[in-house]
Amino acid sequence: MEYVVVKSRELSPEEAERVESAIRSIPPQVRGRIVSSRHHALPLSRTKRLNLKNTPVIILRKNGFPVDVYPHLLGTNYSSPEDFVTKILRVGPDEHLEARGILEDPLVKIIADYPDCLEEGMVLLETNAQTEAGVIDALMEDSTGNPVVLEAETKAKDSSVAQVCRLAAGYARSREISLDKIRKIVVCLGYEGQLAATCQGSNVELYRIELRRIDRRA
Repeated sequence: MEYVVVKSRELSPEEAERVESAIRSIPPQVRGRIVSSRHHALPLSRTKRLNLKNTPVIILRKNGFPVDVYPHLLGTNYSSPEDFVTKILRVGPDEHLEARGILEDPLVKIIADYPDCLEEGMVLLETNAQTEAGVIDALMEDSTGNPVVLEAETKAKDSSVAQVCRLAAGYARSREISLDKIRKIVVCLGYEGQLAATCQGSNVELYRIELRRIDRRA
């Protein structure tokens, strides 16, 4: 993976403008909010100029075109440059883009806003929960008090099962609780191959989000 590091003091006004344009060109449904607020450091200041005095900014490009930026705030989820570096070192840029898609973070927001869409009594505890094994997309608790570790994927695959199992094990160790007490869930829009069988063999629950027309018009 090729990369270039540029110090903010070395940017000319014209170069800074090009960086701003690159950030703004990324679709909002991918990069979310990019203007700073009181609670989060983001790439652009309140005056909507580059906010590089106290904020490192990473722009991810594919074939020369900007496709993502960190930090950003998408729905309720704040993604820092550190979050991006952790993921990119784990899976690489292509796998990161494929796994994240343009809808993965909105999936987490839907689940965070409506946790009982999974089952009655489900409660959200935290999104982007840090563990020694990585970041849990959504940490939840079911109606009986069992912890639930949830991984959201646009298109899930066997690696998604391995990921949620690894995160659940890390969470169990950090809280000194039995791994058997933790439910593991993968939520996706679609999945590859025999993933349902893989989930069954790994004691992982698989949910696929679907759209269903409910009106009766012809």
